[in-house]
Amino acid sequence: MSMFRSQQMRFYSLYLPRDSAWTLMNKLGETSAMQLVDMNPGETHLNRPFAGMIKRIEDLEGKLKYVEQEMQKFKVKTRRGDNIDAFMRGLRAFLSLRGKTQQTFFDEIEAETEEKLKVLGQHVKMYESGVAKRNEWVEYKSVLERTKDYVLGLVGHGDVHASGEDVGVDFYAASGIRVSFIAGTIATEDTLRFKRMVFRVSRGNTWTIVTDIPPHKPEAGDAAHEEDNFLDIVDPQTGTAVRRSVFLVVYQGGAYDTMKSKLTKICDSFGAQRFNLPDSQKDYDAKMREIGKELGSTLEVLRGTRRQIDQILQTYSTPRFPDTGMSYLDELRLFLTKEKTLYHNLNLLRAWATYYEGYCWAPIEEEQNILRALTEAVRENPTIAGGKFVEEKKPHGAAPPTYFKDTDFMYPFQQVVDTYGIPRYREVNPALFAVITFPFLFGVMFGDVGHGGLFLVFASIFVWKADELKSNKALAGLLRVRYLFLLMGVFATYCGLIYNDFLSIPLNLFGSCYVRNEQQHTFDRKPGCTYPIGLDPKWHVSGNELEFINSLKMKLAIVLGVSQMILGIFLKAVNAIHFGSTLDFVFEFIPQLLFMCCTFGYMAITFFIKWSTDWAAGPGTQDAPSIIALFIDMFFNGGKVTKPLWGDGRDQESLQKSMLVIAVICVPMMLIPKPLILFLQHAMAPPARHDEHRPLLEEEMRGPGEQSRGPPPLPGAGGHGHGEEFDMGEIVVHSLIETIEFVLGSISHTASYLRLWALSLAHAELSKILFEKTIGESLVEGSVIGVFIGFTLFANLTMAILMSLDVMECFLHTLRLHWIEFQSKFYKGDGYKFAPFSFSAAIANIVDRETG
Repeated sequence: MSMFRSQQMRFYSLYLPRDSAWTLMNKLGETSAMQLVDMNPGETHLNRPFAGMIKRIEDLEGKLKYVEQEMQKFKVKTRRGDNIDAFMRGLRAFLSLRGKTQQTFFDEIEAETEEKLKVLGQHVKMYESGVAKRNEWVEYKSVLERTKDYVLGLVGHGDVHASGEDVGVDFYAASGIRVSFIAGTIATEDTLRFKRMVFRVSRGNTWTIVTDIPPHKPEAGDAAHEEDNFLDIVDPQTGTAVRRSVFLVVYQGGAYDTMKSKLTKICDSFGAQRFNLPDSQKDYDAKMREIGKELGSTLEVLRGTRRQIDQILQTYSTPRFPDTGMSYLDELRLFLTKEKTLYHNLNLLRAWATYYEGYCWAPIEEEQNILRALTEAVRENPTIAGGKFVEEKKPHGAAPPTYFKDTDFMYPFQQVVDTYGIPRYREVNPALFAVITFPFLFGVMFGDVGHGGLFLVFASIFVWKADELKSNKALAGLLRVRYLFLLMGVFATYCGLIYNDFLSIPLNLFGSCYVRNEQQHTFDRKPGCTYPIGLDPKWHVSGNELEFINSLKMKLAIVLGVSQMILGIFLKAVNAIHFGSTLDFVFEFIPQLLFMCCTFGYMAITFFIKWSTDWAAGPGTQDAPSIIALFIDMFFNGGKVTKPLWGDGRDQESLQKSMLVIAVICVPMMLIPKPLILFLQHAMAPPARHDEHRPLLEEEMRGPGEQSRGPPPLPGAGGHGHGEEFDMGEIVVHSLIETIEFVLGSISHTASYLRLWALSLAHAELSKILFEKTIGESLVEGSVIGVFIGFTLFANLTMAILMSLDVMECFLHTLRLHWIEFQSKFYKGDGYKFAPFSFSAAIANIVDRETG
């Protein structure tokens, strides 16, 4: 029954000698069996003993993040791993073979990383400088290649007059007009704005030419590295390709006039790179040879630098721990997560001169595992002193954490409950009942053999292929809820059989119990015939189909709702008995059960009585009472009966009056006695005395002059007065609110269950409309093309609307019925989750966060 109630917890004290605290805690973190209590709640994290170590770990994590960025930049592959057990085994094996104390491994990798990063930083800086230089030569070469024809073509028509500027050439053309050039490169995305700006500033008195620099195509015999093969322009910092374009601006004037100054400012504002243009073919050829030589030497330097960088980064790409299946970088990241978790938990302990003192919660069944871990730590390290782990008396008013063992099957149902609130320690867990009630109520709203079958097939594939699909990160979230989807599909299909609905088409599986009466144009029922399961298919073609099915589904919704709420009230009794709360049992469970049974429970029974009575063979269908009218008379006319449901009505009237009196009496029974009894108990109780908490081993472990203060204040049981001062006013208000909430909630919650009928009706009618408007009309007309087109529309609309939006809608309404209508009857949901000191859990959180 571990899922019916949370596992039993005990309160323990923990004493660890200072010299061996790390080793012992390292072993305890592998058990995932204990939740430490913060012994220093008033201390900030910066003032705690191991804040310095945590800061060092975070600094090292930042350095490894830099290494990861460089590996991505230089396209050095890393292997991620999600097998946490394999990582922990590999780490233990690696540390055991080092021949050194395990605690020193962090110091070792810190020094190693610092040294490697120093060298790596120098090489990366050289490499980025070389890439920037290479970009400059590539851009200069592109400028010369793409402007040569324009410049030399104009120069050939006039006398050249060089200005000596490194950004242009001045000359007199044949027309006697003096013009100059500005050439360079600019980001491709800025070219249009650049041309517009130049045109506006010069008022159209310039000629601007822009051509893109295409990606470099490698020739045979090029070097192996990508940066050597492709002389593309890349960002030196990120290594990503940058698109640049060559521009040439021809303007009227010399090198020192106003126009040149304006154009230069425009170039600078766009981050353009300007280059000097030769003024003759000879100078062009010389400059191209110079650029080729400089570019070749720059690439040689880049090759050598890149090899040095790759050599360093490869040490982080190659696994070092045995059988982990991940790169050394990932191994270090997970190791640092483990170390940070360890020091965070060490900070929860109270430090004395010679030992650390702590308290913790742990499941009873894990006690031996914790003791075994402490023993193994000493056996593996004979030179250290062992720790002490002893059961203590639970502090007054403290509430233990709630712990359920997680399984693949129970996970989605427990998440549904936990999203509303964590169960209080040892109270009934609604997730166990949600295994059936949640998918069943979903099926009531989504009932259709076709749609439910599709959902069932979809979920079955996920269950069947779960191991193969786990590697698909996009499906990881759906895999966690595969069993919930499977049961939702099962119950949707089952309810579809009850409704006899298959994509809005009735199924005649067993033959109808009705035959057509041609004379009266009606359907007569075969004597003694009962359709084996669900609705007879003839109801779907009858004239009163909607009226009959609506009435049936509406009444079934009330019956299911009242049944689930009564189950919730009984679970309140189970909680009251378990916690020994006589007041809750007598003055909450009993009056609430009587009130519900005498009102809406009686309504549900009248449905069955009316269904089981053959009104046509007896008094006549015109004498069948309306259930709504019956209840209006019961509450507003003192239980009087206008049309009897059975007999002559006198017994019914007497029963209704009695139930009405009982329901009225139950209201003050819920409201008044409990606050009064609590007040008397408090007045008669002796003053509370809380002995000082004295750990059993404090004399043995404490140093001279040290005094244990015991555990700090712990979370109370939900914050509803447990361990707090008695406040009569608060108790009266709380009782009044709960009474009003239950009485009015009984009405509103019962009406809320009508959503089962409303959503089921909406689903059936929408399915019917989709079928009739897409395939149905074409089938009647006998159009093959129309049927083909209609089926395509029908399939797509069904998947987009019914199998997506309607599934979400029914899911959310089912969620609301469980959270509000069902759980409010018994569920407190004010507990807190058991968060064990666990390396595996901490690493799993990191892996889940990264895999998304």
